[in-house]
Amino acid sequence: MALSIRVNGLDAHGVELLSPTRPEFDEFARPLLGERIADVGLRLKPMLVIVSNQNVRTIVSLSLVWRVTHQDGRTTEVWGHTSFPEVICGDVVLSPHPAGLETGHRRIEANGLLIDGRGYGDEYFDQFLGQFVDQKDSLLAHAIDLHIELNAVIFADGTLVGADDQSALADLFSTYVQAKQDWYRDIMQALDAGRSVAESFAPIERFLADEADLMAAGNHFRREKLWTHQAAAEARRWRRRYADRDIPPLLKQAIRLDPFTIRRD
Repeated sequence: MALSIRVNGLDAHGVELLSPTRPEFDEFARPLLGERIADVGLRLKPMLVIVSNQNVRTIVSLSLVWRVTHQDGRTTEVWGHTSFPEVICGDVVLSPHPAGLETGHRRIEANGLLIDGRGYGDEYFDQFLGQFVDQKDSLLAHAIDLHIELNAVIFADGTLVGADDQSALADLFSTYVQAKQDWYRDIMQALDAGRSVAESFAPIERFLADEADLMAAGNHFRREKLWTHQAAAEARRWRRRYADRDIPPLLKQAIRLDPFTIRRD
């Protein structure tokens, strides 16, 4: 039985999905993937979709739901997100990632894998793409329907559109932004108190070291600390890109600590 493929964007809000079945899909997908991995990346179809932002506002977070219906009636549902908290926090200047999904731009999304722009990054990760192709083939081996849904979008002004089932995206993005701001607030307060850059970042170093020790001792990763850990790792990585003398003015110039409020359209 042929696999039925359906996609639903948020077209009324100017955010569309380009189905992997569309004849122009590969043409748009190749530059988004990066030519180095384009051939193997396209083997992930139909578990690929292109998000296009035609809204006048920048997208700072979005969630997709992939629903697979199998021949025996079972349904496999996978929720995923792409988020750009640096747009809200103001540390875009420190980030290697795009400044959100801006008006007129596209990005390509995959199920369970960050694929957009991968062909322009570290070649080390290319070796793992085949595993995701195998997982895709296994998942769809006895599937009869694939439904890809753009479940929610958050714009830079805090507006949320879409169902956002169980407030999953709103809660995640708010927590992520707050975790980043909490670390930056502590760092900037320490710098204002006359501490050195090393001293100001010391709590982050201790936190990450403690988390690594827990994992090395066989403990499970503490999911409740996921975004605190992610934000700490990002702050440490960004610090290492700059000389210590440049960090204080850069943070003062860029970082925004105002609460980010999400509201439904």
